Amino acid sequence: MSNENGQTKLKRVLGFNAAYGAAVGLVVSGTAMFSVGNVAGTSGNATFISSAIALIPMMAAAFAFGELTAMIPGGGMIGDYTSPALGKFFSTFAVLVGYVMLIACDGGTQLVMGGLSFEQVANVPQVVVSLVLLALALAVNIFDVGMYGKVEGIVTIAMMLIYVAMAVVGFFGGGAAFGGAQEVVNTGFLPEGGWGTVFGSVGSAIWFFIGFEFACPMAEENKKPYKYIPWGLILGLLSIYVVDNIFVLGAVKYTDMTVLATSAVPQTDASIAMLGSLGGIIMSALTVLASFTTTNAYCAGLPRMLYGLAREGAIPAVFGKVHPKYKVPMAGICATVFLILLTTVYISAVGGTSDIISMFINVACITWLVTYSIAMIDVLVLRKRYPDFPRLWKAPVVWISMPVGMIGAAYAIYTLAYVLPAACVVMAVVAVYIVVWNKAHKMPVNEIVPIEYMVNQVRDRSEYLPVWDEAVVEWMEKRAVK
Repeated sequence: MSNENGQTKLKRVLGFNAAYGAAVGLVVSGTAMFSVGNVAGTSGNATFISSAIALIPMMAAAFAFGELTAMIPGGGMIGDYTSPALGKFFSTFAVLVGYVMLIACDGGTQLVMGGLSFEQVANVPQVVVSLVLLALALAVNIFDVGMYGKVEGIVTIAMMLIYVAMAVVGFFGGGAAFGGAQEVVNTGFLPEGGWGTVFGSVGSAIWFFIGFEFACPMAEENKKPYKYIPWGLILGLLSIYVVDNIFVLGAVKYTDMTVLATSAVPQTDASIAMLGSLGGIIMSALTVLASFTTTNAYCAGLPRMLYGLAREGAIPAVFGKVHPKYKVPMAGICATVFLILLTTVYISAVGGTSDIISMFINVACITWLVTYSIAMIDVLVLRKRYPDFPRLWKAPVVWISMPVGMIGAAYAIYTLAYVLPAACVVMAVVAVYIVVWNKAHKMPVNEIVPIEYMVNQVRDRSEYLPVWDEAVVEWMEKRAVK
């Protein structure tokens, strides 16, 4: 099927399973599993409370992304949602701060995690493994190794199932047969430092859930994005919460909390303690594979975001060019790999410690929470500006849930105050860049894009969407008459 320009439209072939799988996919990223182990070493058996508090702003963000996707089911995600709500300045700001910063920080930590895990079981230097994984991701995204692209979703689901199985078996002491499951004496219910420590771990526990919204860019290929994606986000977050906390209970039961809090690979140490050497091997393999799949997703996703920004004139035009031979946004891929390489080399050079990995993760966490807050503000603004626009899925009690979500995000940022100055510098640089770029190119700094334009963009790029198409066409016709 083609649009009026002869371009092939995206086909609507995906259902709920794809949306749910994408929402939970990053639960098995290297840094997510690191955060689970690290917070377990800090909050101990009370980790379920820290992560429950962290779940509050994440669930509000899921409500926001669910409603926004139902309104504008496009692949541009936060950029598409923010342009008609807060304008192009905040649209560009949200993408650059939320996702460029994420990939710059988390891309390198992912690779270091994979390298450290492999080094622990195979004694191959971490930096060598990390750079090989990055080179493989670069090759996949330039030369389009089609078979890997077709099976990556299956690989991600398989990894998630293995992680779930390890969590359950470890928790119930099934590792005794493999030399693990030897109980240790940790603190009681509350960790050292009491409730202050539990509440202070909320910011770090945010990373259990972060990235759930990666299901939203699939909206143009989903058969019912206004239904499957919102529920995929919500159920995905709840699944992550349950699985991670089962893993935590087993980890704290069989692993010294000091080891968990200070290790650069706490998830591997916990797996060894729960399931013996077999657990260590499985978790190391899982971490390496998770590091690669996440890095590969970053190398695929960010260049396309940059491509979209370049086509809108928000960043240099070179990012909007497609390589004539390989048919990929080459400049974006190279820039993405360069950012990840810088972080990988730096973390490796300073020793790849738990502290440096946590620092990078937490800087990205702050900027990502800011992007989530922008999505929540988008919902409130669009409710006011377009009260009668078709919303086939509506966030519940938005005038309560969105402010509560933003307060929760602000509290999580407060608990990460030690890296807040670095995050603020990044955000200030991005803001200055946007203003200077638009002024230099004689473009309005913060033009508000009509929602009709965004809707027509989606309709032009993707196949007919029953119910939604009829609803928005009827709305636009009524609006035109007025």
